Amino acid sequence: MMIHVRSIFFGCCLALCVPLANADGLVLFCYDWDCKTPGVASYSEPWLKKVLAPLRQAKTPEGERVAVAEVVRQFYVRAAEQTPIGADEPGNEEDETVVGRMDCIDHSSSTRNILSFLAHRQALRWHRVGPYAHRTLFLDSHYSATLIATDADTEDDAAIYTIDPWFVEQGSLPPVQPVREWASYRFYSLETQHHTTATASAVRR
Repeated sequence: MMIHVRSIFFGCCLALCVPLANADGLVLFCYDWDCKTPGVASYSEPWLKKVLAPLRQAKTPEGERVAVAEVVRQFYVRAAEQTPIGADEPGNEEDETVVGRMDCIDHSSSTRNILSFLAHRQALRWHRVGPYAHRTLFLDSHYSATLIATDADTEDDAAIYTIDPWFVEQGSLPPVQPVREWASYRFYSLETQHHTTATASAVRR
């Protein structure tokens, strides 16, 4: 998928992400590739109490990761009722005119906002929100949000897990994988923000 980078829109989106990701009941989702369009999804307290309950009940780090995947899924489902992201297709590479389409920049940013919201609500016990994972191979470039085990050595990539909804249907569980497994044979790095410039274009996967 060719992503035409729009740094001004993307910068504005990043500026909005922090306060909205940390505001009770509000999470920012972005779409239309490169976070061109920001949209806010609202979550009521009764809904949050029900959906976050499995996180509170998780007994192990593994159980918490399973619960996080389900929570991310439900946040996406609810957001699709309030924003155009329900039009997104998995691995969306060609629907350049579809409003609501999401590339890996959109998905990793939106997922990281969900994880930041969970951290703000103190719903994560065994993990903290990590940087973006970025894997590359020639022109194949892809991003994912991450979680890092709280009791792990920061140099131990076995404790870093990706949460990547880009390949799955809306309403499906996003895979949660160790970053090395997610990267497979590709080079990967951990980054605090996406690699975007005003003039560059890249293939995103």
